[in-house]
Amino acid sequence: MNTTKGVSTYFCLLVLIGFFGFTTLAYAEKLPENILNNGDFDFNLEAWHHWTHADAAALFQPEGKKAEPVIGKKVAYVKISKAGNAVWHVQFYQQPFTLEKGTTYTYSLWAKSEKPRTVVMRILHQGDPWNEYARQTINLSETWKEFFITFKMTGDDVSSRAGVIMGAEKVDVWLDHIRLYEGEFVADIDGAEPQAVDPSDKLTMTWAALRALSF
Repeated sequence: MNTTKGVSTYFCLLVLIGFFGFTTLAYAEKLPENILNNGDFDFNLEAWHHWTHADAAALFQPEGKKAEPVIGKKVAYVKISKAGNAVWHVQFYQQPFTLEKGTTYTYSLWAKSEKPRTVVMRILHQGDPWNEYARQTINLSETWKEFFITFKMTGDDVSSRAGVIMGAEKVDVWLDHIRLYEGEFVADIDGAEPQAVDPSDKLTMTWAALRALSF
Protein backbone atom coordinates (compact mmCIF):
# COMPACT_ATOMS: atom_id res chain seq x y z
CA MET A 1 0.00 0.00 0.00
CA ASN A 2 2.79 2.42 0.87
CA THR A 3 4.58 1.61 -2.38
CA THR A 4 1.44 2.19 -4.42
CA LYS A 5 0.77 5.46 -2.64
CA GLY A 6 4.36 6.58 -3.26
CA VAL A 7 4.11 5.78 -6.97
CA SER A 8 0.81 7.67 -7.24
CA THR A 9 2.25 10.70 -5.45
CA TYR A 10 5.32 10.68 -7.68
CA PHE A 11 3.13 10.44 -10.79
CA CYS A 12 1.00 13.38 -9.63
CA LEU A 13 4.11 15.44 -9.00
CA LEU A 14 5.37 14.72 -12.50
CA VAL A 15 2.02 15.78 -13.97
CA LEU A 16 2.01 19.01 -11.96
CA ILE A 17 5.60 19.81 -12.87
CA GLY A 18 4.84 19.16 -16.51
CA PHE A 19 1.73 21.31 -16.41
CA PHE A 20 3.26 24.26 -14.63
CA GLY A 21 6.43 23.98 -16.65
CA PHE A 22 4.41 24.25 -19.86
CA THR A 23 2.41 27.16 -18.49
CA THR A 24 5.55 29.02 -17.50
CA LEU A 25 7.01 28.58 -20.96
CA ALA A 26 3.77 29.82 -22.59
CA TYR A 27 3.71 33.00 -20.54
CA ALA A 28 7.45 33.56 -20.88
CA GLU A 29 7.20 33.66 -24.68
CA LYS A 30 8.12 37.13 -25.94
CA LEU A 31 5.22 39.18 -27.25
CA PRO A 32 5.54 40.60 -30.77
CA GLU A 33 7.05 44.07 -31.00
CA ASN A 34 4.55 46.86 -31.53
CA ILE A 35 5.41 48.89 -34.63
CA LEU A 36 3.31 51.76 -33.27
CA ASN A 37 4.56 54.10 -30.56
CA ASN A 38 2.63 54.96 -27.40
CA GLY A 39 -0.16 52.49 -28.16
CA ASP A 40 -1.31 52.54 -24.52
CA PHE A 41 -1.27 56.35 -24.32
CA ASP A 42 1.09 56.42 -21.33
CA PHE A 43 2.51 59.61 -22.87
CA ASN A 44 -0.88 61.16 -23.60
CA LEU A 45 -1.35 61.49 -27.38
CA GLU A 46 2.36 61.70 -28.21
CA ALA A 47 3.16 60.14 -31.64
CA TRP A 48 -0.53 60.28 -32.65
CA HIS A 49 -2.15 62.66 -35.12
CA HIS A 50 -5.71 63.74 -35.77
CA TRP A 51 -7.60 65.55 -38.49
CA THR A 52 -11.14 66.79 -39.03
CA HIS A 53 -12.86 67.97 -42.18
CA ALA A 54 -14.20 71.52 -42.39
CA ASP A 55 -17.70 70.07 -41.94
CA ALA A 56 -16.72 68.29 -38.70
CA ALA A 57 -15.41 69.19 -35.25
CA ALA A 58 -13.91 66.98 -32.55
CA LEU A 59 -11.74 67.24 -29.45
CA PHE A 60 -8.92 64.68 -29.15
CA GLN A 61 -7.49 64.26 -25.66
CA PRO A 62 -6.17 61.67 -23.18
CA GLU A 63 -8.52 60.51 -20.44
CA GLY A 64 -7.64 58.72 -17.21
CA LYS A 65 -9.40 56.38 -14.80
CA LYS A 66 -12.85 57.78 -15.63
CA ALA A 67 -12.58 55.95 -18.95
CA GLU A 68 -11.59 52.68 -17.20
CA PRO A 69 -8.47 52.01 -19.32
CA VAL A 70 -7.94 48.49 -20.61
CA ILE A 71 -4.26 48.68 -19.70
CA GLY A 72 -2.17 51.45 -18.17
CA LYS A 73 -3.65 54.67 -16.84
CA LYS A 74 -4.86 56.54 -19.94
CA VAL A 75 -6.85 56.18 -23.15
CA ALA A 76 -7.49 58.33 -26.20
CA TYR A 77 -10.86 60.09 -26.00
CA VAL A 78 -12.50 61.58 -29.09
CA LYS A 79 -15.34 63.95 -28.23
CA ILE A 80 -17.27 64.61 -31.43
CA SER A 81 -19.31 67.81 -31.48
CA LYS A 82 -19.93 67.86 -35.24
CA ALA A 83 -19.76 64.59 -37.15
CA GLY A 84 -19.40 65.73 -40.74
CA ASN A 85 -20.98 64.00 -43.72
CA ALA A 86 -18.65 61.01 -44.15
CA VAL A 87 -16.79 58.54 -41.95
CA TRP A 88 -13.39 59.94 -43.01
CA HIS A 89 -14.32 63.44 -41.77
CA VAL A 90 -12.95 62.58 -38.30
CA GLN A 91 -9.58 60.77 -38.19
CA PHE A 92 -7.13 59.55 -35.56
CA TYR A 93 -3.91 57.94 -36.78
CA GLN A 94 -0.17 57.32 -36.56
CA GLN A 95 2.41 57.61 -39.36
CA PRO A 96 4.86 57.03 -40.97
CA PHE A 97 6.30 53.56 -40.60
CA THR A 98 7.49 50.83 -42.96
CA LEU A 99 5.58 47.70 -43.97
CA GLU A 100 7.24 45.02 -46.11
CA LYS A 101 5.90 43.12 -49.10
CA GLY A 102 4.89 39.53 -48.39
CA THR A 103 4.84 40.02 -44.62
CA THR A 104 1.74 39.22 -42.58
CA TYR A 105 0.72 41.83 -40.02
CA THR A 106 -1.97 42.14 -37.37
CA TYR A 107 -3.59 45.45 -36.47
CA SER A 108 -5.52 45.38 -33.19
CA LEU A 109 -7.16 47.84 -30.86
CA TRP A 110 -9.63 48.19 -28.01
CA ALA A 111 -12.55 50.57 -28.41
CA LYS A 112 -15.87 51.63 -26.93
CA SER A 113 -18.37 54.41 -27.60
CA GLU A 114 -20.90 56.64 -25.86
CA LYS A 115 -23.66 54.53 -27.41
CA PRO A 116 -23.68 51.91 -30.19
CA ARG A 117 -22.07 53.12 -33.40
CA THR A 118 -19.65 52.04 -36.13
CA VAL A 119 -16.11 53.22 -36.88
CA VAL A 120 -13.55 52.06 -39.43
CA MET A 121 -10.08 50.73 -38.61
CA ARG A 122 -7.64 50.77 -41.51
CA ILE A 123 -4.04 50.52 -42.70
CA LEU A 124 -3.11 52.60 -45.75
CA HIS A 125 -0.43 54.49 -47.63
CA GLN A 126 0.04 58.05 -46.45
CA GLY A 127 -0.31 60.07 -49.62
CA ASP A 128 -1.55 59.78 -53.16
CA PRO A 129 -2.99 57.34 -54.29
CA TRP A 130 -3.96 56.48 -50.67
CA ASN A 131 -3.85 52.70 -51.20
CA GLU A 132 -5.58 50.79 -48.40
CA TYR A 133 -4.06 47.49 -47.28
CA ALA A 134 -6.64 46.62 -44.64
CA ARG A 135 -10.00 48.20 -43.87
CA GLN A 136 -12.95 47.07 -41.78
CA THR A 137 -16.04 48.61 -40.22
CA ILE A 138 -16.44 47.56 -36.57
CA ASN A 139 -19.40 47.84 -34.23
CA LEU A 140 -18.77 49.61 -30.93
CA SER A 141 -20.83 49.70 -27.75
CA GLU A 142 -20.53 51.11 -24.25
CA THR A 143 -18.32 48.15 -23.28
CA TRP A 144 -14.63 47.80 -24.17
CA LYS A 145 -14.03 45.23 -26.92
CA GLU A 146 -10.90 44.21 -28.80
CA PHE A 147 -10.88 44.06 -32.60
CA PHE A 148 -8.17 42.91 -34.98
CA ILE A 149 -7.39 42.52 -38.68
CA THR A 150 -4.68 40.23 -40.02
CA PHE A 151 -3.47 41.03 -43.53
CA LYS A 152 -0.59 40.37 -45.92
CA MET A 153 1.22 43.27 -47.55
CA THR A 154 1.11 43.36 -51.34
CA GLY A 155 4.11 45.68 -51.66
CA ASP A 156 6.75 47.59 -49.73
CA ASP A 157 5.63 50.88 -48.19
CA VAL A 158 7.92 53.21 -46.24
CA SER A 159 5.11 55.69 -45.54
CA SER A 160 2.28 53.68 -44.02
CA ARG A 161 -0.51 54.89 -41.74
CA ALA A 162 -2.59 53.08 -39.11
CA GLY A 163 -5.75 54.73 -37.90
CA VAL A 164 -9.42 54.90 -37.06
CA ILE A 165 -11.95 57.05 -38.90
CA MET A 166 -15.16 57.93 -37.09
CA GLY A 167 -17.09 60.71 -38.76
CA ALA A 168 -20.76 60.75 -39.83
CA GLU A 169 -22.03 59.89 -36.32
CA LYS A 170 -22.07 62.36 -33.43
CA VAL A 171 -21.12 59.74 -30.85
CA ASP A 172 -17.96 59.92 -28.70
CA VAL A 173 -15.28 57.23 -28.99
CA TRP A 174 -12.58 55.87 -26.67
CA LEU A 175 -9.50 53.94 -27.90
CA ASP A 176 -6.84 51.98 -26.03
CA HIS A 177 -4.04 49.42 -26.43
CA ILE A 178 -3.52 49.89 -30.17
CA ARG A 179 -1.02 47.46 -31.69
CA LEU A 180 0.47 46.67 -35.10
CA TYR A 181 2.93 43.80 -35.35
CA GLU A 182 4.22 41.02 -37.59
CA GLY A 183 2.37 37.71 -37.67
CA GLU A 184 -1.01 36.38 -36.63
CA PHE A 185 -3.03 37.75 -33.73
CA VAL A 186 -1.48 37.27 -30.28
CA ALA A 187 -3.65 37.80 -27.19
CA ASP A 188 -1.82 39.58 -24.40
CA ILE A 189 -4.60 40.36 -21.91
CA ASP A 190 -6.06 37.52 -19.84
CA GLY A 191 -9.77 36.89 -20.33
CA ALA A 192 -10.06 38.98 -23.50
CA GLU A 193 -12.35 37.79 -26.27
CA PRO A 194 -11.21 39.65 -29.40
CA GLN A 195 -13.54 40.28 -32.33
CA ALA A 196 -11.74 39.08 -35.44
CA VAL A 197 -12.59 41.09 -38.53
CA ASP A 198 -11.53 40.38 -42.09
CA PRO A 199 -10.34 43.12 -44.43
CA SER A 200 -13.27 44.08 -46.66
CA ASP A 201 -11.09 43.70 -49.75
CA LYS A 202 -7.90 41.65 -50.03
CA LEU A 203 -6.67 43.97 -52.79
CA THR A 204 -5.47 47.51 -52.22
CA MET A 205 -8.00 50.28 -52.78
CA THR A 206 -7.29 53.73 -54.17
CA TRP A 207 -8.68 57.01 -52.91
CA ALA A 208 -10.66 57.37 -56.13
CA ALA A 209 -12.33 54.03 -55.45
CA LEU A 210 -13.12 55.04 -51.89
CA ARG A 211 -14.74 58.28 -53.03
CA ALA A 212 -17.16 56.15 -55.02
CA LEU A 213 -18.26 54.27 -51.93
CA SER A 214 -21.35 55.39 -50.08
CA PHE A 215 -20.52 56.26 -46.46
